[in-house]
Amino acid sequence: MAKILEMKNITKYIFDEYGKKINGTTVKILNGVNFDLEEGEVHVLVGENGAGKSTLMKILGGNIPADEGEMLLDGQPYFVKGPKEAREKGVAFVHQELNLCLNLDIAHNIFLGREPRKNGFVDHKTIYKKSREYLDKFGFHDIDPKTIMHNLSTARQQVVEIVKALSYDSRILIMDEPTASLTAGEIDHLFELIQDLKSRGVSIIYISHRMDELQVVGDRLTILRDGQSIETMSMEDYNQDYIVKQMVGRTITNLFNCTHKVQDEDILKVENFKIGPDTKPISMHVKKGEIVGLGGLVGSGRSEFARGIFGVRNYFGGTIIYKGEEYRKPSAEKSIARGIAYLSEDRKIDGLIVAKNIKENITMASIKKLFKHHILNNRLERKEAETKIKELNVICRSMDQLVSTLSGGNQQKVLFAKWLESKPDLLILDEPTRGIDINAKAEIYEIMDNIAKQGVAIIMISSELPELIGMSDRIYVMRRGSISLEIDKNEEMTQERILANTL
Repeated sequence: MAKILEMKNITKYIFDEYGKKINGTTVKILNGVNFDLEEGEVHVLVGENGAGKSTLMKILGGNIPADEGEMLLDGQPYFVKGPKEAREKGVAFVHQELNLCLNLDIAHNIFLGREPRKNGFVDHKTIYKKSREYLDKFGFHDIDPKTIMHNLSTARQQVVEIVKALSYDSRILIMDEPTASLTAGEIDHLFELIQDLKSRGVSIIYISHRMDELQVVGDRLTILRDGQSIETMSMEDYNQDYIVKQMVGRTITNLFNCTHKVQDEDILKVENFKIGPDTKPISMHVKKGEIVGLGGLVGSGRSEFARGIFGVRNYFGGTIIYKGEEYRKPSAEKSIARGIAYLSEDRKIDGLIVAKNIKENITMASIKKLFKHHILNNRLERKEAETKIKELNVICRSMDQLVSTLSGGNQQKVLFAKWLESKPDLLILDEPTRGIDINAKAEIYEIMDNIAKQGVAIIMISSELPELIGMSDRIYVMRRGSISLEIDKNEEMTQERILANTL
């Protein structure tokens, strides 16, 4: 195959918030990275969070410039001043963090910034017509282009992001964790779509932390570690253990090494709880020191149930018994005060304020206890933040670093730190390892195990079945807003059994 893209010796320096050297030292976030892409291939890019994958792709996509190195497109120098110019040259980006306007409908998101006009006015008729054609072209016949974005699930929003990128007739498509929010059926459809794009000569750069899908979709694989390109290999030479070792610089064994003990006392008991007016009632319980998994397809009602318990979503009847007492009319403020924490699926929308620093995000949910005589104790705030940064091994320059500058895995650890600082008795985790690498996952699993050892009850929503089985003491499977199965570790806890009860 002919090389369509070459990136040679790409180097990117990083500075502090004031544009100065960090601790007087020039730090390289990318250090002489080499990467190439052939026509009609899927080239997988792997590495830990913070390894430089997203930075490298942001350079290619025109979001940021490289400080050193060169790029060639079809053998000619490639330089762009922004994403728009990159798209014009055939390079489109499907971001892990969705770039959508939630108050607009699907069609106007697809054509955002390039709306067709008629007699000087936006041609809405053409926008809907073309959007319908694009959705049909890529197999999404059941999606109405007039649907407002905020009415869609995260998975469906991801679909719109992909269709939007494909609508540019791109020659190079960068996919950053494209399956993170998709159902199994949607993932299969995406892989079929990728094969179709390959047959048409489209080249795809595929970034993913889901090791089980790399062989299915990829032709070649490049490993990044600490801002350097370590190795490029054919998928014919694929060996997961070897790749993980090259990614993290060590061997990761026994990923789900849980040693916590479940106690007899119920922290939460839910009776006849209805997440919708027409759904069947839910009854379940969670004990002290127990990790209870919630399985099911996207849209099965798992997140709705969790948000109802926490008090950020209405529910339609039922009783919540928390620490032996009925909990009526829950709200986020009341839940936090009572020791209930909810780590949401989308850390940048519902979890963190990325424009604030690490310290401010960590202390956000427990800020009241840091006040004395109506004055914030800055010294105590810094001490509490520093403790949590060390406990959770947040990789950062300082607690004053903006959260937006952290890798996804470290952002997730900051979100954990925020809720652990509130000293919860019940921790609800919605897709706690979404979009983070295998090493960061191992750290999150260890954190969960340590929390459970302290007697904290955990409800974990997860679409990753190995994670669900490996970490849970019991699993409830949800289907159409109600529980279809309850199993514990003493029973047959298999992926096949879980999947059979999701459909």
